[in-house]
Amino acid sequence: MELLYLKTFCEVIKWGTYTRTALELDYAQSSVTNHIQKLEESYGNVKLLQRRGNVMVPTDTGEVLYDYAKKILSLHQEAKDKIIKQDTGIITVGTVETLAIYYLPEILEEFKKSYPEVRVRIILDTETNIIHRLKFKEIDFGLILDVPYSSKDINTIPIKKENMIILMDLDHPLSNKSILTIQDIENKKLILTEEGCTYRALLINEMNKHFITCNISLELSSVETIKKAVEHCWGIAFLPHFSVENNIVDRGLKVIPFINPNINFYSQLIYRKDKWISKASQKFIDLQKVHSN
Repeated sequence: MELLYLKTFCEVIKWGTYTRTALELDYAQSSVTNHIQKLEESYGNVKLLQRRGNVMVPTDTGEVLYDYAKKILSLHQEAKDKIIKQDTGIITVGTVETLAIYYLPEILEEFKKSYPEVRVRIILDTETNIIHRLKFKEIDFGLILDVPYSSKDINTIPIKKENMIILMDLDHPLSNKSILTIQDIENKKLILTEEGCTYRALLINEMNKHFITCNISLELSSVETIKKAVEHCWGIAFLPHFSVENNIVDRGLKVIPFINPNINFYSQLIYRKDKWISKASQKFIDLQKVHSN
C-alpha cells in the first residue's frame, strides 16, 4: 500500500491541491487526505506537506521523501515492465494513416515472425497528437511523416526521405509536364487530406508564403478516397510517392514529381529516451533501421 501512498504524495506535489489530485486519480478527496496521513504516520508522524497560498508544497522533510519517492516509483514501473514485456505483452504504435497502410504491413509481417505472441496496437492520429501521446506515455512508439523531428526527451530514427508527388488524371492539362512546382498548381483544383496532416499544412504554408492561390476543392481523410476522387477528375492530389502503387496508370492516373527545396519529409520512428526497451521493442526498432536509408 505504501507505493500507492507515495504515488498520491507525488501527485499532490504535481497538481498542488488535494481536489485536483483527487480528480486526476479518480479518487474521493478524502482518500487523498487519508493517503497522505498514512504516509506521514509511516515515517514517524512527520509533516510532509504544507500550504503555501492556494497550493500544497512539500516541507523540507517532504522534499527529501519526494526525491526518493520518484525513484522508488520509477524503479517499480521499470521492474514491472521488465517482467511483463518480454516475449509477450503489447506494443502500442501511434501513426498516420498513410504509413499505417503503405509502410507498416511489411514491418509487422517481419516482426510477427520473431514475436508472434506480442500484440501490436496501432493508433491512427495526427503527428501533433502522436507526439503528445508519446510524451505522456500513452504509446510506446510514434511513426510519423514530417520534417526532421528533434526533442531532448525523444529518440528519433529517420527511416527515409519521402518524395512528394502530384497525382492527376491522364487528361489533365498538367499531365504533359515532367516535374511540377507550386507555381504550376496555382488555382488548380486541389484534393487534399484533412487539417492536421503535416504535408498538407506545409504545402499550404509554402503557397501562402509565395502569394500563390491555393484552390482546395475537396478535403478527404483517406488516401484511397483521394485517389478515387482524382480518378473522377475532380482535381489533383498532393501525396507521398510511396502511397501510390506502381500500376497507377492502369487506373487512368499519372504521377508527376513535385519539386520544392523547402518541403522535406521523412518517415521517422520516435520513442522516449527514458523508455525501457524490451527485446520485442528492440526488434521493432531494429526493423526500422533496416528500412532506413
